[in-house]
Amino acid sequence: MAVTKKDVMDAHMHIGNIKKLASTKTRSFWLDIKNGLVIIDPDKIAEQLEIAKKKVQEAKKDNKEILVICEKSLYADEIEEMAAKGGFHYLNYKVPAGFLTNFDTLVTRIRGMNELRSFIESEDFHKLTKKEQLTHQRKLNKIEWIYKGAKNLKKKPDLVIVVDGKSMMKFVKELDKTGLDNIVIASTNFDTWRDKDSLVVANVDSYQSLDFALSYILNA
Repeated sequence: MAVTKKDVMDAHMHIGNIKKLASTKTRSFWLDIKNGLVIIDPDKIAEQLEIAKKKVQEAKKDNKEILVICEKSLYADEIEEMAAKGGFHYLNYKVPAGFLTNFDTLVTRIRGMNELRSFIESEDFHKLTKKEQLTHQRKLNKIEWIYKGAKNLKKKPDLVIVVDGKSMMKFVKELDKTGLDNIVIASTNFDTWRDKDSLVVANVDSYQSLDFALSYILNA
């Protein structure tokens, strides 16, 4: 069932930034300004969500690799749960610089993480002293905090979904250099011109809004 205007408003997706922080480059998505806040057009949000969902559906149908980038701590656990169900890759705490433009180096780190995990699960690990075991475990925890969601990513993803284009602007620029298909979810403070077919302008600071948007798109 297609998302409705009421769905969007019930999830508070239409609440934008205060006007002085909003970018005129998102003006085409504005409906009104109330109490100093930009109100995003719910109909346009619904339209963008449908486009994003279709893009994800097509990627899944073609068995393409999907990567979700979301550094927002309020939604970190949910991203991990969705990935387990939906079979996509994710980075939900920190995105290393050059993750896409220097991907070969990142793959080496991911491979090293997987090898360390295998070692810790082996009999040889239990032959080490408690101190040595603790050192290896701490090292793994530190690496997994960043890369756990990308442990099965062996090549550049085919589709990248970025949550909060403004705060992730460096990554968005990196993403554009690669030419990879993408969807950027951003609020009205997003100050970069972008094709509307790869952009969802909505509230990115609300748990309810993020939950609705990502659940709808990723459960396609």
